[in-house]
Amino acid sequence: MSWSRIAIACALVVPCAALSAQRPARPAATLLIQHVTLLDGNGGAPTANADVFVQDGRIAALAAPANTAAVTTIDGRSLFLLPGLIDAHVHLSGDPWDEAAATLKRVLQGGVTAVFDVAGDTRLTGDLARAQLSGEIASPTIYYSALFGGPAFMTDPRVAASSIGFRPGAAPWDQEIDANTDLVRAVAAAKGTGATAIKLYAALDAATVRRIGEEAKRQSIRLIAHATVFPAKPSDLIAANVKYLAHAAYLVWEGSPSSTDFTKRAHGDFAGVPADGPVMTRVLQSMKDHDVALNPTLWILAEGPAKDDPSGLRTAWMNLVTHRAQDLGVTIAAGVDSMTSRADALPMIHREMEMLVKGAGLTPMQAIVSATRGAAHAIGVDDARGTVAVGKVADLLIVDGDPSIDITNTRRIRYVIKDGRVVFTAAPEK
Repeated sequence: MSWSRIAIACALVVPCAALSAQRPARPAATLLIQHVTLLDGNGGAPTANADVFVQDGRIAALAAPANTAAVTTIDGRSLFLLPGLIDAHVHLSGDPWDEAAATLKRVLQGGVTAVFDVAGDTRLTGDLARAQLSGEIASPTIYYSALFGGPAFMTDPRVAASSIGFRPGAAPWDQEIDANTDLVRAVAAAKGTGATAIKLYAALDAATVRRIGEEAKRQSIRLIAHATVFPAKPSDLIAANVKYLAHAAYLVWEGSPSSTDFTKRAHGDFAGVPADGPVMTRVLQSMKDHDVALNPTLWILAEGPAKDDPSGLRTAWMNLVTHRAQDLGVTIAAGVDSMTSRADALPMIHREMEMLVKGAGLTPMQAIVSATRGAAHAIGVDDARGTVAVGKVADLLIVDGDPSIDITNTRRIRYVIKDGRVVFTAAPEK
């Protein structure tokens, strides 16, 4: 990425986040989808023969206008419309700007209309977000977070890679936090990057997490975290007002012996802490009571790049915990940690939804909600996205086949609509 782009990104940090939920910069076409079967993202039964009217990039009505003479129409008969998918766990930095932009275009054409970046170099991420807003690139809407970690985590090579130009731990988006940190300044600096959330990663104790939570609440920025941040446990994070816990497998540390070794985060005592036992029941019920979302990331740990579970014990455990979280009413937010794979032409959010159904035992409709309303709620944008409702941004996915019956039907994409514009069209199936 050029230094000029970095400069622009840094100059626009706060507006980047604020504008992402607003009306698109470019005028959007007036669009009417007629006679479609509607899955609105709320989890109820599909509505047959529905009309969705889009104007100025937003859903104007769930009915046809009186005069359709100058309206672009899509015949939705035999098609199924749902909200655009939201990947609530991605990492955009690490690749050159042009490669990241190409990946985002691929992801958008695969039905993902918003993504949430959960740590990286916000100079790159912020510039990609600006480019999406201006129409310079075809991309999902981009939200992103800054990162807080303890001193021990600042030796991680990923911190150095995402903080070029700063001492590791000193970049506003990658900050070292200890008992002496001025959290008023630290949180303000994180907000100044344009981040809409702060992610707690590792090497943070319960007292420090509590202090961060108090200041984040005072400055009105969302707090998210790995489900355990070593030594702070899931219950410590819930008590600190964290609103999103990533990686269902890491919840096992609530009942595992306390540890500061964050490198073992995916290797807790799965045999000794039953997924359906009292410890996990208390944690999951507390998540429900405190409106804390769970981002399970099943695919990456069971089948993807992070797979290292030859016995299958961890996979079975995280599947059952995710199922129990769903049953107890915890918000499930789909996200994959790795947007794409060479093994699949479509973004991996489709595979994550399939894992939620086939592995964790969610219904197809529950999996759809996890990648729409659930994801939007977890990242704090459900006022604008995640469901098909009047006034919401017109980010829509139209598919062949009913995904509430067979979740793999989300792959049968006919149209992707972003901010009220058709950005991808596939030929009808024969």
